[in-house]
Amino acid sequence: MNSTAGVILAGTHCWEDSGLSGLLPRPLLPVAHTPLIGHTLSWLRHGAVCSVGICANSSSRLVRHVLGDGTALGMELEYYEDWTPRGPAGCVRDVAERLAADRLVIVEGAILPELDLQEVLRTHVARGAALTVAAVTEAAPGRGGNNRLAPAGVFVLECAALHHVPETGYQDLKEGLIPLLHARGELVIAHCVPEQCPRVIDESSYLTVSARALERLSHGGTDLAGYRRLDAGFVHASAQLSPAAQFVGPILVGPRTTIEALAVLVGPVAIGADCTIGAGAVLSRSVVWDDCHVDAGAHVDQCILAYGARVAAGQVCHSATRLASDTPPAPEASAKADRTRRRSRRPGGTPTKVWPSGRDKLRQPLSEAV
Repeated sequence: MNSTAGVILAGTHCWEDSGLSGLLPRPLLPVAHTPLIGHTLSWLRHGAVCSVGICANSSSRLVRHVLGDGTALGMELEYYEDWTPRGPAGCVRDVAERLAADRLVIVEGAILPELDLQEVLRTHVARGAALTVAAVTEAAPGRGGNNRLAPAGVFVLECAALHHVPETGYQDLKEGLIPLLHARGELVIAHCVPEQCPRVIDESSYLTVSARALERLSHGGTDLAGYRRLDAGFVHASAQLSPAAQFVGPILVGPRTTIEALAVLVGPVAIGADCTIGAGAVLSRSVVWDDCHVDAGAHVDQCILAYGARVAAGQVCHSATRLASDTPPAPEASAKADRTRRRSRRPGGTPTKVWPSGRDKLRQPLSEAV
């Protein structure tokens, strides 16, 4: 049987009007305590694809820092850093030279893949296709209700077809390679899947993807290492939960997090490490990263709390993204920050951020979460 490798298109683009864009590249956003790209790697590994090339641009070094060479995951990872840019098809062509495979499973880096990979591969091989596009049927706007096929973010490509991709210049996948293969007489087919793979494009869709991952985790029927089950969710063994707290729906509580008396968590809710949910606080349908605090009596619904964010006592926060910088520091902390900034401006001084970015907070080995 021909060898099959994977390629993840993890190049990042800035989000418009989003505070999250400066914290983490999209493939590294925490989803159910795992970077989003970790779910794709797990999906590939369960589909018997253990050699993967990761195409990224300016974020490639950070992605490599988080994932390593793949040994801890039981996988082999190769990295391609695109500075030109080469585009999706160009990157696939370039990284394919290092994978030594006959066939590639190409996955967009911002999706949560849920389709049956082996079924897509069987269809691809049985039809003898050069390229198979996993696609979902959706209504086409402005065409009287007619349907169209939309790519789901997963492609299967024969490496032999990559000789059609030029060695230089920007080369697109959907708008470039597919028409090019058609023009050259290569077989391109669609494999229809029931629904679109959840995709992170903004804060709202990030919450949707997180909720989907939590639902899948809570109904997966498997244990999570280091965590104990709590009804429809999981709580880390080191977390402290008050017996007087209430939990409804799928939740995920991280290491060393404290849930105080009479706090109410209404899932889907994911809470990272070293957080505090204060007495009587209500937290629902939200994602909370590490080192966050929801003080006593606060109400938080459909929100993203990034590293170090705080919601003050009694405050109501709805459909918002809260950053650490949104919380006014205590007077002594503010004075210390001012001294730090002054030192950083001295000749030879190293610029210092008062609060570390998300890049500095990625300390958990991915192998512990995938």
